[in-house]
Amino acid sequence: MSRPKGLARVERLFYILQYLSNHETATAKELADHCQTSTRSIYRDMRQLEELGFYFNNEAHKGYKLIEKPVRTGGRLTSEEWMALTLYPMLSEGITSGEHPFHHAYRKGLEKVMSHVQIGDELSGAGAGLGERIRLHARPKDPSQFNVMPTLLPAIAENRTLKVSYYSIHRDKKTERKLDPYYLVPREGHLYVIAHCHLRGVVRVFRLSRFHSVEVTENRFKIPKQFKIDDYLSQRWSIISDDTETTFLVRFDAEAARYVLEDDYHVDTERMPQKDGSLLMRTTVKSKGEFLRWIRSYGLSAEVLEPKEVRKELAKEYRHLLKQYEEKARSI
Repeated sequence: MSRPKGLARVERLFYILQYLSNHETATAKELADHCQTSTRSIYRDMRQLEELGFYFNNEAHKGYKLIEKPVRTGGRLTSEEWMALTLYPMLSEGITSGEHPFHHAYRKGLEKVMSHVQIGDELSGAGAGLGERIRLHARPKDPSQFNVMPTLLPAIAENRTLKVSYYSIHRDKKTERKLDPYYLVPREGHLYVIAHCHLRGVVRVFRLSRFHSVEVTENRFKIPKQFKIDDYLSQRWSIISDDTETTFLVRFDAEAARYVLEDDYHVDTERMPQKDGSLLMRTTVKSKGEFLRWIRSYGLSAEVLEPKEVRKELAKEYRHLLKQYEEKARSI
């Protein structure tokens, strides 16, 4: 699974802490494999975590063991302030608003950081208001969602079961359920929680914006050793999984080809540039519906060549769409 480059360092620190919370010990190589980075990067990350107040034993042959979380002393950032400055602005809209429950921690953390940025004996004003001027999300969110993220992230970090009220869009129904939140995954401008659902007894995907309420319980959980997040997400074009695999071959015209070549995808794709500037893409996914929605976004610039049954489905769909538009045009 590819992770956004802009979040790589912050995500690694978060994933390292989560992994060490779930395991007695972990070697630098295990952490590097888990975070898809080098052992040298892990060594630097462990030093940074120690500077932030996390302490470890480094047991011979066994690796790192988490022994102490941040100590709140002096001018050090508290764990809330650290998360408010790093994780929350990247994963949660609205932290610069006074209505956000972690806005105060964000402001205090920013003040502590800026107190160390000096020019001579004068405090630099370069960072004044900087947090308000960096807009990491394109569209505003319902303020009621502000409360979800600050509750969710500590629950993931501490392996605590959540009691939630969740709106199931395909059933058009709100349900009460308990979830063990394993991972938080960004996809296509949305955030999804990968969690074990006590109601269904299986691991499922939940869209963050559909949580109506979230409450942390006292119950703790362990992620099963056999659960591998990369395996779980493999062959999903975005996040939703179908029951069967489908191999697609798609032709993109020269104009669309540039964009298709530029993007990174969550599944393996074979991209074959043609002499006329067009592009052939072959990929196998378990997300037929999601993949076709993506293809439709290219309009006439994309043509599904295989499988043939999908070509027939699309031809029938487009004939129906043409008829619908022609009938409406005649009535205008």
